[in-house]
Amino acid sequence: MRSLNANIVQLHEFQNEVVTLLSSSFDIAGTVSYLVDESCKPLCYETYNIATMMHREYTENFYKLDPLHPTNFQHKLDRVVRMSDIVPRAQQADNTFYSDFVRQWNIRDFIELFYYQDGVMIGGSSLIFNKKSEELDKNELARLVGLQRYIEFTLNKQLQNNTKISYEDFCLQYGLTNKEKIILQLAIQGLQNKTIASNLKSSLPTVKTHLQHLFSKLQVSSKIELVNKVYGANCIL
Repeated sequence: MRSLNANIVQLHEFQNEVVTLLSSSFDIAGTVSYLVDESCKPLCYETYNIATMMHREYTENFYKLDPLHPTNFQHKLDRVVRMSDIVPRAQQADNTFYSDFVRQWNIRDFIELFYYQDGVMIGGSSLIFNKKSEELDKNELARLVGLQRYIEFTLNKQLQNNTKISYEDFCLQYGLTNKEKIILQLAIQGLQNKTIASNLKSSLPTVKTHLQHLFSKLQVSSKIELVNKVYGANCIL
């Protein structure tokens, strides 16, 4: 995961501080903080006031349709992007992401913050505005830009001077098979077991068996502990 190799506990604490800071600074319905892997796919979500079902629908079904998905901005170095600027309101009726997801959850707009280190994206935050949320004026937008710079600077400081270990070395250390390596990567992305099975064209019991082997080899008892084990080892994904 490039330079995101700080202690997992520290990263969780940092993300919690980010969602608290953003939610207390603006009139928003909810917010999400996340890190990204080397292909800019979000990992390690921390959410505030986000419905569990809404988050699940997004991560399992709608993220590929999201105009503000980090993979669309990994080479652009944009820092603050508003969805209504990307998809004008006149075009929203014909946009599948809006018609099938945004409207279902009574969302009016999104603003995405992206954080970079040495020109490489390392994380981001989503601010969600519902019908009751006020539009941000110029002063509030300027304050949001300032907060993005502050968060990016703080995250960069926290991630400096951490020892790295490659994903292959991590897997070798625990004697993981090729299939276990793949399932571990998918589990780290927060995918449900049935989604992992579908992606691999495997049965659900087969995936569960591989996960039990992973739990045993890494000496953990849950997916959360599995993720913590990987990031706690400063593993580059």
